[in-house]
Amino acid sequence: MTNVLVTPTLDNKNTQTAIKLQNIIIPNTDICTVEELFLRLNSKCLLNYEQNRVELKEGGIISFDTYFNAFSTQKWQEHTSVKTINLNLYLQGKFQTKLLHVDYFSESVNLVNQKLITTRTLDEVSAFSDINIQAYKGLFYLEIEALEDNCLFTGGSFHTNVNISTENNEKIAIVICTYKRENYVYKNIHLLEEFLFSKSDLKNQFEIFVIDNGGTLNNFPNNKIHLIPNKNTGGSGGYTRGIIEVLERKSDFSHIIFMDDDVVVAPEAFERIYNFQRVINDKSVCTGGSMLKLDKKYIQHENGAIWDDEIVRVKPDLDLRVLKNVLFNEIEEYINYNGWWLFCFPTKIIDDISLPYPFFVRGDDIELAIRLKQKIVTLNGICVWHESFESKCSPAPQHYYSKKNEMLLSMLYSDNFSSIGAIKKIFKFSIREAFCYRYKTANLILQAASDLLKGPDYLKTIDPKKKNLEVLSMGEKAIKKPELPFVYGKYEKSIAEKENGLHRLMRVITLNGHLLPSILFHTDKKLSEKGYTIVPTYGYRPINFFRARKALYYNLNNQEGFVVKISRLEFFRVFIKTIAICLQMTIGFSKLKQLYRQTLPELTNKAFWESYLEINK
Repeated sequence: MTNVLVTPTLDNKNTQTAIKLQNIIIPNTDICTVEELFLRLNSKCLLNYEQNRVELKEGGIISFDTYFNAFSTQKWQEHTSVKTINLNLYLQGKFQTKLLHVDYFSESVNLVNQKLITTRTLDEVSAFSDINIQAYKGLFYLEIEALEDNCLFTGGSFHTNVNISTENNEKIAIVICTYKRENYVYKNIHLLEEFLFSKSDLKNQFEIFVIDNGGTLNNFPNNKIHLIPNKNTGGSGGYTRGIIEVLERKSDFSHIIFMDDDVVVAPEAFERIYNFQRVINDKSVCTGGSMLKLDKKYIQHENGAIWDDEIVRVKPDLDLRVLKNVLFNEIEEYINYNGWWLFCFPTKIIDDISLPYPFFVRGDDIELAIRLKQKIVTLNGICVWHESFESKCSPAPQHYYSKKNEMLLSMLYSDNFSSIGAIKKIFKFSIREAFCYRYKTANLILQAASDLLKGPDYLKTIDPKKKNLEVLSMGEKAIKKPELPFVYGKYEKSIAEKENGLHRLMRVITLNGHLLPSILFHTDKKLSEKGYTIVPTYGYRPINFFRARKALYYNLNNQEGFVVKISRLEFFRVFIKTIAICLQMTIGFSKLKQLYRQTLPELTNKAFWESYLEINK
């Protein structure tokens, strides 16, 4: 079966079209081998990775009530013109096939239809046709049982027949912004070439724009893959360059997909986005991809998010091997932005005067979504596996950009954000780091606040590449063999550490020990003593440092760390500097907030970005 079969009707602008909605896919060693994300097998089934198929003995059962292969009846009903579905399978042998329905809340399973199928050669067969989905919520899924030995399953698809205007040009530009992540980029480009460009019905529906901020990639021998060297202006500059390139050919593309450079992606996600957008009712709707964790591929980091003066992840840390979580994941919640690790939006909602804001990194995805106010829909199976934030290099630059941009976002879009709110953030961000002996990071945060106080003119004149190098030179540096030994018991103890109210009061009164005399600190002559603590690079707390003389920050993922020591001098330098910057913020806040809002159009138009990116040079 091809992806699109056109049957003419009397109206030359609309045709009854057979459209594939989603494929039924099986695990792949190049992408993911967590079987429970794709299918559930009993003991009489063998998943053959080499030949990409499932081999079944008599009594072998495959159930597809999973994250990738269940079908969301409600979302396809609510957002698209789909009313009925068909289901085709690639089978060999004799099977009992069942189409089942499971509700969101009751989790009760109901039989929708069943069919006995026999085919002596591996072939595509019609399992179910014209199944009305309008009476159902929750998920449809397939279950097949082999009724004899030597049966095979290799895949399948859900499809439908709908009226589609022949004037619609559904073509997608995939924009990948990268900075020295060659291995990831080459692997993903290879996968997309193999699985998208090799399909006759899809090869002309996608083009890829690789924005190379690091200047380390080689040209691709494919005229549908465009390599564009770009000044290192961070993610916001890279993705904006991609938008500008696509808008030069706006009539060619209906949608743009942003994708991060440090992800693993199943090409099926792009096909599903394309299929979904073809039949969607509201052509301004955006499609968001969930982020799953690369180190634990069955755990979802988030499924969309909310920004409301702070970030709230939606459906965080779900184990998607569990059916209950797969069902919960499909319940629509309010979200107002989606990370650019995988995000699709129509080209018609963006133009030369509504481009991203120059954040460099952190916050650009939030700002553009808040400004454009588009509805975002997520679907199970549309996702990427993203490198964990804990595995990234030095966290110091992230502190600079995230804290500065968090306050800038509030200035731009929160009417309730006041000078008191800004002071609270500055004080909280910097003093917390100083409590944890990270005086360099505290100063980096204060530098972020100081740069924010310079106003939008500073953003217009700054060299983002030089500024990033300056930020990278500040903050603590992680190395492979830090001077203190790593002891897992101490690390584990710091994670589990708790305190009562009296202990907390003592910490606060003594500025987390910075006012205590040295005699009250723990000794550090033995590994078993509390004189030095070991904490995770992410997720550390001030409680871990109270009365410790030094600390080892350690990242278990890359086995790098750095050592910090208590310094009363450095602490009070940070404290005094924090007070000074907070006073400046108090005096200049109202004017500063007004300036950032007034100059928003100037910093999000094509003329600014062409100059900023030095495109004409």
